Amino acid sequence: MSQLHALVQTLSDAELSALHSYRLIGKEKNVFDFVLKHKDIEMPSSDDVLSALKISDSHYYKINSVLLRKSYQLLVPSEGLDLLVFLRQKNLFTLLRHEILTQEKKLDKTSNKEEFYLKCFHFFIDFPYKFYDKKLTNSFGEKYLKSKKNSTESDKLYVKFHILFSEINRTAARKNPIKALGFGVNDLLKQEAKLVASKHYLATYYLYRCICSYYTYYEKDTKKIIEYLKKAISLKEKIAFFFPINIGLFLELLYDDALLSDNQVEQACSIYSSVFEKGIDSSMYGYYFHCEQYILVLVIQKQFEKAQQLLDDVFEPCIKNKIDIYATRGSMAYVKLYLSNGDLKSAQKYLNIAKVINEKTFYLPFDVQLRVLENIYFFLKKDYDFAYQLATRNIKFVRSQEQNPVLQEYVLIWRMITTLINTVLKEEKISEAIITENTKLNQQYSNLYCNLIQILLERAKA
Repeated sequence: MSQLHALVQTLSDAELSALHSYRLIGKEKNVFDFVLKHKDIEMPSSDDVLSALKISDSHYYKINSVLLRKSYQLLVPSEGLDLLVFLRQKNLFTLLRHEILTQEKKLDKTSNKEEFYLKCFHFFIDFPYKFYDKKLTNSFGEKYLKSKKNSTESDKLYVKFHILFSEINRTAARKNPIKALGFGVNDLLKQEAKLVASKHYLATYYLYRCICSYYTYYEKDTKKIIEYLKKAISLKEKIAFFFPINIGLFLELLYDDALLSDNQVEQACSIYSSVFEKGIDSSMYGYYFHCEQYILVLVIQKQFEKAQQLLDDVFEPCIKNKIDIYATRGSMAYVKLYLSNGDLKSAQKYLNIAKVINEKTFYLPFDVQLRVLENIYFFLKKDYDFAYQLATRNIKFVRSQEQNPVLQEYVLIWRMITTLINTVLKEEKISEAIITENTKLNQQYSNLYCNLIQILLERAKA
């Protein structure tokens, strides 16, 4: 109901202190005090708020708008692009969208429209699934090209392939994603053949990232991901000028993520540790994903306290403020940590949090992960009957996703769970064939589930 409330919930103590310098009277003070009172909890219903403040709906929203603008002026006096960056760092996507459109209306002949539209295009294209607006993103891409002096074919191709990269990633969240995407990897490889000898370096870079995403979400092939990441890395000197972050460091992190997917855990841990010890700014592209990957490496290495600290620092604020996909990532990482160290009570708490968040902002890959984690939880809890029912139900669910071969491989995990449950209930000795298959699955999925599949085997033996 209140965007002011959304802002206040993300502020540090120092930032809140700045807001207390307000000199407010009357209804403005009443609204401000009411919002601050509910900083750490959900706002009451709309009717209850209006009743408590003795104010009309239109008056309440007008005051909210005024207070929000005053807050911006206190927190980011320069406003402009600095304010947009501030809102992005706070993950306030609704406020960011509104502020971008507000600032666009104020552009005049003295404004640097090229810089404005490029930065806003980047903001929009990186919005989480729930907030992403394809039409608006495409529009700002076109406005960037129109505002750019001496716009070239390279610029047009860059926008085209950056949008394509975004679409490939987002479509992976849909049911039957291959069908929804409408093209295959061969179409991307044909585009590569056209660009490979060109000097359209940015477009080529994003095409390589498209191919990496395809081999990640649609046709799992870690070797190909590493191959095309190396191609992207080879362009870093030619594209560094375009990025506000250290693109070399970013590509190093992506390469590390690929090593983890390829089960090269020790090498991945070495690179992650080096990068994170030097410090990684929250403005880094994919910041939360890289943090999640490092946390999983730490869990695999049984460095539980270090993993817990990073989770508390990075993801607990996202969970507290219910920041959709980041909160889900963090909650699932907590579940993996607690299942790995045997704290089933805490694992259940974060499993429930993750399920609630993902139900509201449904993301298919997360849904499948949550199904696996829930199944593992009930197995470790020794509720074998329910764990068996879940595994059977999940096999049926995955088989219904006919257009997603990556998901079909999950059938093997749930078959393993049903097999282990049968051996436990029948008090049979686990065969060498089952042990071999479990080892293979654990290696294949360690980048997602740490060593939880192996832990299932160990508990079944006990």
